Amino acid sequence: MPETTRPHLALVSPEASGPAGDAPTDAISFDEAYARHSGYVAGLVGRILGRNDDVPDVVQDVFLIVHRRLQSVRSQGALRAWLGRIAIREASRRLRWRRVRLFLQPARTIEADLVADDGAKADLQPLVALLYSTLDRVPPRARVAWVLRHLQDEPLDTVAELCGCSIATAKRRIAGAELLLRPILGPAEADE
Repeated sequence: MPETTRPHLALVSPEASGPAGDAPTDAISFDEAYARHSGYVAGLVGRILGRNDDVPDVVQDVFLIVHRRLQSVRSQGALRAWLGRIAIREASRRLRWRRVRLFLQPARTIEADLVADDGAKADLQPLVALLYSTLDRVPPRARVAWVLRHLQDEPLDTVAELCGCSIATAKRRIAGAELLLRPILGPAEADE
């Protein structure tokens, strides 16, 4: 019986695999991605965390991940949502660690300038500080969904996409956060 040779496995570059249409046509460099989207990532992380001292570290973590995986993004149109998901995952990780440290360290002050409008900053600072100190007691997944929906004004489908869950799960997370926030937000308005 003649011996058959097996084909050897070989690494193939992304450009050489699949039809020509599969290759990314509008690739973006890391520097371009950072220049265009670092403000978005910092704003998103700042709204979720509520503290300026954590934002640069999380933004750096996000862009370290982006630097390693940017080639996996197929189009510029998908880049912003992809960055948002990474930013949310890293901010959520920071929130989980914060909850652990909450028992070990005294409470820190909340920097209300992250979310308060410039025109009404002085009036809103105490309320924003109260909101974020209460948000520190909300589980990270529910907090992220609530912040995206109510502070970032994202539609439910975008909240679900960024959180990596279904719309129904996003609604449950938002409702759970609202239940814990009700003492400072007041009673929920009845839907008519």
